[in-house]
Amino acid sequence: MRLTALVFYPQSPFRGEITTNTLFGAICWGIRKFYGGGELKNFLKSYEEKDYPFLFSSPLPLDSEGNLWFFRPPLEGSIFDDSDEGNLKETYPVSKAFKKVSLIEWKILEKILKGEIKTERDLFEEILNRASQNGKKPKNSQDLAEVIKEYTKRSPKLKDTTLTVKTPINRLTNTASEGGLHNEEVNVYNPFAVLFKVYNENWFEKIKTALKVVRLGGNKTVGLGRFEFEEKKEVIPEGLENFINKGERIYLLSPTIPSDLIDAENSFYEIKLERSAVDRSIGYFDPNFLKLPVWKKTVAYLKEGSVLKLKKPSEFVGGLKETLRVGNSKIYAYGLGFGLTFKC
Repeated sequence: MRLTALVFYPQSPFRGEITTNTLFGAICWGIRKFYGGGELKNFLKSYEEKDYPFLFSSPLPLDSEGNLWFFRPPLEGSIFDDSDEGNLKETYPVSKAFKKVSLIEWKILEKILKGEIKTERDLFEEILNRASQNGKKPKNSQDLAEVIKEYTKRSPKLKDTTLTVKTPINRLTNTASEGGLHNEEVNVYNPFAVLFKVYNENWFEKIKTALKVVRLGGNKTVGLGRFEFEEKKEVIPEGLENFINKGERIYLLSPTIPSDLIDAENSFYEIKLERSAVDRSIGYFDPNFLKLPVWKKTVAYLKEGSVLKLKKPSEFVGGLKETLRVGNSKIYAYGLGFGLTFKC
């Protein structure tokens, strides 16, 4: 197994969010378009048989210096002790600002994985220490809140949203109907990286080719979802490779479908539900197009940043879940966990 990264450079807005499921769907469409349906079946069969060719993370944002930032994991405790909790006027602004910290630098995450940062208070103090090193020494609760806000502002944004103008077009007359003009919200992504654990080099080379012939997300026929990418291992922080072996306690970098391997009572996680639309572009000329399904089944995921306790050490957690079957074709949701192992 080797660790590498693909860096994506968006060339247009995107209809929805780019998730691991979006990427897996694009990979599958690309394999089908470039290599044929038979090769796609072989690709999916490798996952069904748990002979995984690769695992990959959710999109990770890059800052202006090209450094990766990571999802903030849930930690024990509070940033204030019992004696502080009664002073709401002093503690509330700080707690509110700290709650909005959703991304952290690798050096901080590395300390968490090593057990040097174990609680919310430890994380809070680490951020303050970094601010002090930059010459900022907070003197009161207002200063503390401002330091945390500045840290949040310094973290890179994965995406922004904007509005685009749309109008329905009659495909038969090639005209727009009166009163159909409306605004639609789209996502504008900044460059991002996706980490890969590669177990089969042949399949990894094929999916890099497959990604060159597809777009991501919906509304591809009107120019959305365009991107370029390159393999760029150097964006992976130094030392991260030390945390990719199997273990009993892992930090998730991708949404993961729950499995019996997870000790839920001793894990810290947040659940999100996802219901994806069916990509019906291949069926435009099917006489039964209007009867084709619109939605896949709803899937529950453990969110990125979750900390899982496993019942036994394992390199793999989660899996694929069948969300729709049309004739002999199966559609899967991707839910394999890309985990970093705690060293404590």
